Formats: sequence, structure tokens, C-alpha cells
Amino acid sequence: MTHVIPSPAKVNLFLKVLSKRPDGYHNIISIVDIVSLHDTIHIEETKDNIISLTDSRGVLPDGPGNTIYRAIAALKDRYKIRTGVRVHVEKNIPIGSGLGGPSSNAATALKAMTKIWNLPIREEEMHEIGRAVGADVPLFLYGKPCVMKGIGDLISPIHLPVMWYLIVYPAVSIQTKAVYEGLKIVLTKKENDIKLLGKFDTVREICAILENDLEKVGTVICPAIQVIKDRLIEAGSIGALMSGSGSSVFGVFDNEARAREASVSLAGIGDIFVVRSIREDGTTERVDTRRFPLPEE
Repeated sequence: MTHVIPSPAKVNLFLKVLSKRPDGYHNIISIVDIVSLHDTIHIEETKDNIISLTDSRGVLPDGPGNTIYRAIAALKDRYKIRTGVRVHVEKNIPIGSGLGGPSSNAATALKAMTKIWNLPIREEEMHEIGRAVGADVPLFLYGKPCVMKGIGDLISPIHLPVMWYLIVYPAVSIQTKAVYEGLKIVLTKKENDIKLLGKFDTVREICAILENDLEKVGTVICPAIQVIKDRLIEAGSIGALMSGSGSSVFGVFDNEARAREASVSLAGIGDIFVVRSIREDGTTERVDTRRFPLPEE
């Protein structure tokens, strides 16, 4: 039997880098929304005790370099599972886009395999395994709008309105490590200096606090980020921001019609997705998947 599960993307509406830790990671605080752009994961249990992985674009590593592999292997090891798993990923979330694809895939695989294998796992234990795979995995295990703290692994709920997003990926993959290594801001912020509301009722309220400390570095690595951000504002988005460590940029809209109208005016600037906030598993419509040269500045 093949199990088919959506694996959603995220956008970071707010991201402040607070300090660098002795282990090399950074403490952050971030507001995150889960969106309807998603990969689709096909999982089939096998009898050969092997974890095999394929994907629709041939871009994902097989073996321990893959977050799905590490998540399933951790479960197999902890619960002494002697059957195997065949996993195929239909890729829609771009690689190196700041939209959380690998972490989402790992979280989706963890949740799916605990059900398939009927494991008596506690939520705390699943989050422990998730953190070992990647700092953002607990976010996707939670699967709702949230505030991320620590290295991204400490999750608390937040109320956000349902929003429409126009996400643009400029076909440039950015490595998270490279962005953090290029960070030049003074990392002396205290978490309690960051004043965040526990509730945002309107799209304009959340757009008033859009901020990403990583955006300046991302723009140096990929100048197209600023070009896209400017184009989104010109097209009528209430706010625009680079997501995570980039390179995707999103514009925020208060309704679908405006987001779709803007998508037409941005055709040709990259891979374009019109998506909405989800509070449960959802779907996406890819509006323009063609890749064109960016306009010269």
C-alpha cells in the first residue's frame, strides 16, 4: 500500500538573529506561516530493511544526506524496525529557496511512519528526533502558524490571519550556511527586546512588522532578490520580504484576485506560485514555472 502525504512549505514573516551560540548555530526569533505550496511524498513499506529514496526532479540526495532518510533511520533505530521503506517525492518546493522543503519532508516522513508502523511515540520524543534531523523540523511537526525561538526548534503558537502570497523563486539556490557566515549585524539583541504581539488580526498588522535580518546578505549573494521585492511592491503587494535564508521572495495580499493579478505582471521574473495560508494540509497552484532572465538593473 502506498501512502500519499502533502509536505507544505513555510514563509518567515519576521526573522531576527539574536546571538551566535558556542556550537556555531545562531539564536533567532521568527514568525512563520504555513502555506499551501507543497511537495507530495509517496511512502511504501517494503520487506528488505532498506530505505530507498527517489524524487521527480532528481535533485535530492539518497542516503544520510537526505533529511527524510535520517528521520526514518532514527525511527527504525529507536524502535528496532526491521522492514524497509520506499519513498518518492514529487518536488514543488524549490531547493535552497528559504521555504523549508527538506525540514518539511523530514517532518512529514516522521509523522507518516509513526502511523504506518503504529509506534507508541510521545510528541516530545518525536520533536527530539526532529531536532536531531534539522532545526526547522519541529516547526513542521507543529504544522501551524508559530513563533520560533532558540535555533528554530522552540515553538509557540501565534494567531495570524489567512493571507494570500505570491512567491517568486529566482532559480538561484542559496545555502543557509553561506548566509549566516555573511551576517555582519551586531548580535547583541535580547529576546525580550523584540516586542511581538501574540495575535495579528489583519493582513496589514502583520505586514507592518515584516523584517528579515538575513535579507541583506541574501541580496548580496543573489541581487535578483531586491529586484523581485521591488517588483512585488510595484504590483500591489501590501508587503514583500525574502523568506528565511532565501532566495525566494514573497508578496503578501489580502485576497486571491489581487495575488493572481500581480502574478501576471511578474511573469518571466522567475518561478511563481500563488498560494494561501493553510491551517490544515492544502494544495497549491503553480501559476508560472518558466525561468527567464531577470531584467537588467
